[in-house]
Formats: sequence, structure tokens, C-alpha cells
Amino acid sequence: MKIEFLGHAGICIKTNNSKIVMDGWFTKNGAFDGAWYQFPENHDYMKRDWSDITAAIVSHEHMDHLDPEFLSILPENVPIFIPNYPSPNFQKKIKSLINKEPIILSLEQPHKIGDIECQIWTEESPMNQDSIWVFKSENQSIVNTVDSRVSLAQVQSMKNFIGKNPDLLLIQCSGASWFPITYSQYDEKTKIKMSEEKCESKLNYVLTTSNLFQPNHLAINAGPPAFLDPEIFDANSNATFPNPNFSKKWLLKNGFMNKIHDPMPGDIIDLSQNEILLDDKIRKNFSWEDTSEYLFKYSKKMESTIEVIKERIEKIPGSNLGDKLKEHFEKMFKINSYFNERINMSILFDIKGTDGGKWLVNFSKNSYFKNYEDGDNFDYKYVFDSKWLKRILYQNLPWEDFFLSLRFESWRNPDIYNDHLLGLLKFNDESATHAVQQFEKPKSNETILVTTSDGQKYEIDKFCPHAGASLETAKIKDKKIQCSLHHYVFDLETGRCVNANCRLKTKKC
Repeated sequence: MKIEFLGHAGICIKTNNSKIVMDGWFTKNGAFDGAWYQFPENHDYMKRDWSDITAAIVSHEHMDHLDPEFLSILPENVPIFIPNYPSPNFQKKIKSLINKEPIILSLEQPHKIGDIECQIWTEESPMNQDSIWVFKSENQSIVNTVDSRVSLAQVQSMKNFIGKNPDLLLIQCSGASWFPITYSQYDEKTKIKMSEEKCESKLNYVLTTSNLFQPNHLAINAGPPAFLDPEIFDANSNATFPNPNFSKKWLLKNGFMNKIHDPMPGDIIDLSQNEILLDDKIRKNFSWEDTSEYLFKYSKKMESTIEVIKERIEKIPGSNLGDKLKEHFEKMFKINSYFNERINMSILFDIKGTDGGKWLVNFSKNSYFKNYEDGDNFDYKYVFDSKWLKRILYQNLPWEDFFLSLRFESWRNPDIYNDHLLGLLKFNDESATHAVQQFEKPKSNETILVTTSDGQKYEIDKFCPHAGASLETAKIKDKKIQCSLHHYVFDLETGRCVNANCRLKTKKC
């Protein structure tokens, strides 16, 4: 097998008889309404002849992985494969964008695409609908974790499918988050510190996971994006989005012993020859060591494109935003009472611009929507322009896609992450929320872990009580355990969460 890197998360897997493109993202329109762009630029791939490909794969619905412009130019007979998620939204999204029905592949079952075998896993918690793909052909294998986090049990299951350690592990080191960037309660110094801590935590997870897989080659994949809109250009310097060269140096410094690559578009790893072939085309004008001039020129180059995107959004028709927002959330209240009760907070939407206003949305046992009045209490606040709300309400822009654009301000008190709020906003779907509810039901005694800190053994729940992530690869120090998914920290003595409102079942043994 040969793997050509196409930029961002895009790869092309080639054998003698098959050619699969996965997560190709080449459009000059970027993603998330011109907020994210490929870094470095890879738009020329749109001009390549793709008539000979066997299949296309799209791992999940984020628009830096799902490129409708690219999928639309593929021959009609080329199948598009996606994982079987609990919600049908992903399938519907592709069909609406390119008028073609994708083929849904079952999870943890063998599939054959050309002469390439594959299996698919998803994150253990349905709260995060991302996927991991494992490919093998002859005696060569690839694990592509995309944007997903992988549990210890899943690592073992993937190794069993391959029959050995993978030849190549593709793993994300960058972030895809608006925290703490958009949070107005922090000053810049605090944001920098929190972003650095978040980066450190992510890279620790990558190191742990990579050591579990022990691949012959590790390739840093899926990010970071470039933020070219002047409104959010400063996000390029945020530590939440480390570049591949920084991540590579960090992993080597912290003990990863195998081969690490920070590939550019056009680079090829030939697994049959156990070598990487570097493409010098981009390297002539680009280096991760200093990207400031490149980003400035790139931003100027895409300036008119971004302006056209934003002007189009300015012209979205629609009025009576308060009534429309009320209708939107009253439908959401009915989706899943389990989520409403676990959110259990009031959110203020402070919408600026034409037809804006202030509206209070309460998720609880007795959910309600009302006009905000001075003195009303709220726990969370979103502030953004009315044109984006029109985009959400009248054009069905997913809330998560909007949040990833970074074009808003947020505030929360208490300063606690509420995963169920984001889950309900991004899913807005009964089947997906039901899957989360079923996953979060109390687990049996078979899901007990035994861990040790400072010489003391503890029995704890295998799954984090926050969002159901496995604690098998959690970081343990000073009688505290930190979940690798959202970095919640629990006191092993008491089970109390020190940075959120939940509790871990724990006892000494």
C-alpha cells in the first residue's frame, strides 16, 4: 500500500488494484462559512483527474472532512462510504448537498473496498460521532483515528483485526474547539495558559495512544486549519491548534521512539518499501517553523472569496427571529427529557444586529423560552450577530458548525463544561440523543477498573460519569484521575469532580 497525503485529514490509499480517497477537502470556500481553510493550501487537488478512484470515504459530517464540491466531481459510479451512526443526519446531509445516496457501512464488521479490507470503529460514547478506520492489504495496515479518541479495548480489537501492530498510525494532534478562545470571562493571559494546558493534555493522549499501538510509522494528520477571515485571524496563534512540526518535536522529546512524520500535501508513504517520499513543491515556499508571512499572503489571496461568502450570508431572508428561535427550541425541548434534565440551566442568547434581541432558553424538567428581562438569571450566554442566527434557523446550519467558526462570544457561570448542552444543540435528533442516554445508563460490575495512586488501590467505574468516555487511558497523579476526553479531574478518595458537576464511583481496595 501507498498513502498519499492530500492536506488536512485527506489521504489517498493506493494498491495495485484499488484507489480510495478519504476525507478529501480541497474547496476554495474552506469550511464553516469561510472560517477554516486548508493549511497549507491544497486547492489544486480539485483539478486532478479522479476518474480512476475505486471509492470515496467520509469519516464524519464536519465540513473540513465532508467537501461537497469534491464529491460532486467524482464519477457517478464511485460509491461514497460512511459509518453507521445512530443519527441519520449525516446520511441526509450528504444526500442534500450532492444529491447522491451514500452507502452506510456497519461497525466492527469486515468490509472489502476493491482489494482493501477495512473495519470501522466509533468513539465509545455516541456523544461524539467520529470514526476510526482500519485498512489492510496483503501484509500492510493503516489505522486512521481521524478526530476520534480510542479506548484501550478498541486498540486491542484493532490489533486483532490487523494481526500485528499497524504499519502506519494517522492521528490528530491539533484541536477542533472554541474553548477557551471565545470565552469572554477570561483575560488574554489566562486564555493563553488554558490553551497551552489543553494542548499539553491532547499531546499526552496522543503519546499514550501511539505507545499502545506501537506503529512502525506515525503521521500527524487532520489539522490545524488556517483562520484567514480577519475577524478570527488571531486564532492562528492559539496553542489549541499546534502545528505538526511542534507536535512532532513534543512527541520525540517525551519519549516516542518510532518514526514520526509531519507530512505535506503530496508526500507519500510506501509501506511496501517502508519509506516516505517527500514532495518539495509546497516546501519551496512553506515551512512550519515560521508561518506568519505565509498566513498573511494566504489571507490576502482568499480575501475576496471570504467576502463573497459573508455577503451571501448577509442577504439571507428572514424575520421575526424571536418567534423562529422559540419554535426551534420548543421542538428541541421535546426531543429528549433526559438531556433537558442534565443540562439544567438557562442560556441567554444575546443577538446583535437587524431583528436581534435577547432571549432566555431554559433546559430543565420544566423547559421554557422567554424574552429576556433585566434581572433574569442565566448560567450561559452566547453573543453573536443576527445574520448567523438566520443562517442557523433558515438554512439549517448545525450549531456545532457555527461554533467551530469562532464568530461568537460565550460566557458561563459556574465555569463548568456541559456536554449535554452541546450534544443536544449539535444533534437536534431523537435517535442520537437516545443512543447517548442508553450508553450513559449505569454500567454493570464488569465495567469496574482497578487503579493505583501513591500506593493505594482503588476500584472505579470504567466510564467517566460526564460523557461516558473510557478511563482506561486516563492520567493518574496525586490521588486524582483525569479523563482523556474532556479533561475532567476526579478525586480518587471521594469521587468528587474538581472541575465540573458530576461524581465518579470509587472505593479503596
